[in-house]
Amino acid sequence: MQERIVPLYNDEILEEYKSVLSRPKFHLNHSLIETVIKAIITDGLNIDRTPAADIEFPDPKDLVFYEVALSVEDSYLITGNIRHFPVKPFVVTPAEMVRILED
Repeated sequence: MQERIVPLYNDEILEEYKSVLSRPKFHLNHSLIETVIKAIITDGLNIDRTPAADIEFPDPKDLVFYEVALSVEDSYLITGNIRHFPVKPFVVTPAEMVRILED
C-alpha cells in the first residue's frame, strides 16, 4: 500500500502561506501561489484548531500550525523553524520527515 501525505490546513494557515509565498525573495507569481493554495485545499483536510495549553511561541503566528497538528492523531508538523516549536515527536524537520517516510 502506498501512503500519501495529506496537508492539514485552516483559513489562518492558508492566509499565512499566501503571505509568505508572496514575499519578493521567493519570486513566485500570483498564479503559481494560487495553484499551490488550490492544491492544498483540494488534497488536504480543513481542520479546526485544538487549543494548546500553557505553551508560548516566539512567533504567535506559529501557534495555529501547532494546534492544527494537535487536532489529528498521527499527524506531523513539518517545519524548517523547529526551534520555534515545543520539542515533541510530531514536530519534525523536512529531513526528518523524509527519513520517517523511508522507514
